[in-house]
Amino acid sequence: MRSYIESLEELTRNQLMVLLARRRRADTEGLAVVGMSCRLPGGIEDPAGLWEAVHAGRAVDTADVGVPADSRGRPRWNLDAPDIEPYADALRTGAYLSDVDLFDAESFGIPDEEARCMDPQQRMLLTKARHALDDAGITDRRGTRAAVFVSVTAPEYGLAAVRNGMDFTDISRPMSTGTVVSAAAGRLATALGLSGPALTLDTACSSTLTAVHLAGQALRAGECDVALVGASHLLLSPVTTGVFAGAELLSPSGACRPFTARADGYVRGEGAVVLVLKREHDAERDGDTPYAVIRSSAVHQHGGRAALSSPSAAGQRQVVRDCLRAAEVSPAEVCYVEAHGSADKVADTIEADALAAAYERQSTDAPPLYLGSGKVNVGYLETAAGAAGLLRAVLAVGHGTVPPQPDFTDPAQDIPWQRMSLSVPTEATPWPDTGRVLAGVNAFGFTGTNAHVLIEAPKSPRPDASPGRIQHTGQPYWLDAYTWD
Repeated sequence: MRSYIESLEELTRNQLMVLLARRRRADTEGLAVVGMSCRLPGGIEDPAGLWEAVHAGRAVDTADVGVPADSRGRPRWNLDAPDIEPYADALRTGAYLSDVDLFDAESFGIPDEEARCMDPQQRMLLTKARHALDDAGITDRRGTRAAVFVSVTAPEYGLAAVRNGMDFTDISRPMSTGTVVSAAAGRLATALGLSGPALTLDTACSSTLTAVHLAGQALRAGECDVALVGASHLLLSPVTTGVFAGAELLSPSGACRPFTARADGYVRGEGAVVLVLKREHDAERDGDTPYAVIRSSAVHQHGGRAALSSPSAAGQRQVVRDCLRAAEVSPAEVCYVEAHGSADKVADTIEADALAAAYERQSTDAPPLYLGSGKVNVGYLETAAGAAGLLRAVLAVGHGTVPPQPDFTDPAQDIPWQRMSLSVPTEATPWPDTGRVLAGVNAFGFTGTNAHVLIEAPKSPRPDASPGRIQHTGQPYWLDAYTWD
């Protein structure tokens, strides 16, 4: 340290100022979103398909949809089983994916037995990670200095085997890596040949925005040149749905309606989202056309709460203000926030109040701040909810369009709309002309880890792609012990 200080003393004032300016630029540089992929409810197979649904104001069908099936038409759960029947009504409602047993193990060099023992969340995340890298034009991946920051939900794949009386003679060695959360990031790095920081993290619904925050730190510190962030979420155990239904978290009407008077809880959903990030100047050097640029991020846990799962208005205000400060952006410059919007009336009111305060929209004289939540479009993806919200916001700024909110006909009466400059659009709305196209993204973990990300439209819009019709190929991998008969 002493020699470093002595070297600085030898610099002229101008040289020192240039050095500090370069360091400041490196510490605050934007992150270019150069690749994206997703698989979401409602037959959405790629980001273009999501934008088509969002722009049209289409809500996924969730009420009384029945039990999802695998590629051979077998239901995931037998609702008549004595230990499942109590949850049957709740399990019939959801934003589900089908054919989650299919996986192209051979293309990743994964043996059949290992593939059978892999949590399907790992399989889906791996497949979408490859799609995102392909979308980014990163095809020569061996040795790439790429970080992996991903999330998967609690490993429920093995619970059916325990229920069915699996004993030591049934245990297969690949189960050790196939059914643990920590293996998800390592699986991506190993199968895709990526070299850099790799970790699986879990802050519940704020996991992906927290991953973005860590990815930004790694990229700006030079620990990697590319970063994959994303999440994968499947509802494999019926027990979890039963627990959430018993806690009165789920919507009895089978619909997620944030910020409305009819909000009565949420609908569980499944899916996967992966984004590929680069430092902004590297993306420019490589000739990439980003979908958007992440200007800043912040993560905050407000410890002084009444209970572990109690939302904190102070914490939510603080994380937004930290994010704005990091980007050196004025609150008035931001015109849209992709809200957490959990469809819990108390939580929605707290979030709306916090956003109005942090973005200085507590008076009707302020410019409008539009709110929306993609949970209406695709369901509430829980651990992957922040990923879906971030993807929706990236598409919104890229198209310069504030997305409409489906089924918003009755604004929540507990939110003082008449005293705040907050608005929920019901039609696709051109972005207000403020000089910059900026949006915030909110995500809250139920144990109190709040995260916020600020994104901006790219200098040149990325050409639109047509929604894909991706075929889910590969072999069905599902151990007989992993059934809920």
